[in-house]
Amino acid sequence: MGGIVLYLITLALESISVAVRFALVASVASVLVGREAGIAIGVIAGLAPVVYSLAALAGLPRGHLLTRAAVGGRRLTPAEEAQLHRALAVPRAQGVPIPGRIFAVDREGLNAFVSGRTLYIHRELFTHPGLPAVLAHELGHYNSLDGRLSSAIFGLTLPGGFLITYTLLSVLQWVAYGFFMLLLGLFVMVFLLARLNIWGLLRGLFALSVTITRFTIIFAVGGVGTALLGSLWRNYYLQREYAADAYAARLGYRDALIDFFEREVLSDVSIPWYTTPTHPPTTRRIAALQALGQPGLRPTRARPGRHALRPWAIAAAVGTGLLALMLVATLTLGLGASPTPTPPPAPD
Repeated sequence: MGGIVLYLITLALESISVAVRFALVASVASVLVGREAGIAIGVIAGLAPVVYSLAALAGLPRGHLLTRAAVGGRRLTPAEEAQLHRALAVPRAQGVPIPGRIFAVDREGLNAFVSGRTLYIHRELFTHPGLPAVLAHELGHYNSLDGRLSSAIFGLTLPGGFLITYTLLSVLQWVAYGFFMLLLGLFVMVFLLARLNIWGLLRGLFALSVTITRFTIIFAVGGVGTALLGSLWRNYYLQREYAADAYAARLGYRDALIDFFEREVLSDVSIPWYTTPTHPPTTRRIAALQALGQPGLRPTRARPGRHALRPWAIAAAVGTGLLALMLVATLTLGLGASPTPTPPPAPD
């Protein structure tokens, strides 16, 4: 439930990005195709990421096309399929739901992650003895809200938005740095004569300008909600990592997962616009697993995580989101539309 509440708050803050995108796109499109068509295009540009995010939260799309293209996912080779089948034999025998879509990722590092309803596994992990334990951990994410929430918050940003933002910020940072050096050269004599700390003053102004520029770009491409609530999302995902570890322990993989953590480190996953790691320290994960004990294998169907998405949660999230979208659309259209002039009364 905590994830749903945090997502709804994030969605409300995302109305800032909706308004900025609408204003930018509508103003440009109005010049090119006319005012009415421009407003319609602006509304679509503003609301499309939010609608996509709500669909991702409900499980559609399933983290397949866009995520697969972004990470370079591919179909499994016969050898990888055989290794995966052996690794999932025990959970499958226990009746644990298994992802229907699984792709390999040709990237370095021992990692696996769930996006939407799709599981992605790094190539190196297929030949590692810790594959069954890591997959049991990922099944904890899959059989809860985690994968859909991740897909939903990433979906709030326009496709390619991260690349656009970092490219623009790199260029603007060098422009700002050049302007900063120019100011430094022009005023250094005056400030030296006055014995003022010009370096500290201009450095503070430079940092502030970069921060303002960064958030302005984020407002346009989306993700302002996660940018403002990054620390809260990080704390949420830290707890979800512990929950996924506990899920793997309930399936009987506690010792195997401890052994994996003692030897290896899973690659971290970041939150949009927030670079602080979201995985707990390995020592704390090991301590938490050791405190759980080893319940042994359960022949019955394993329970999904306590944050599993319920039908009422889907209805509440989608309903609240649609109401917010309707409000934003009404306000933007109402503010952007000019009143129709009233014709003068006809003379008697």
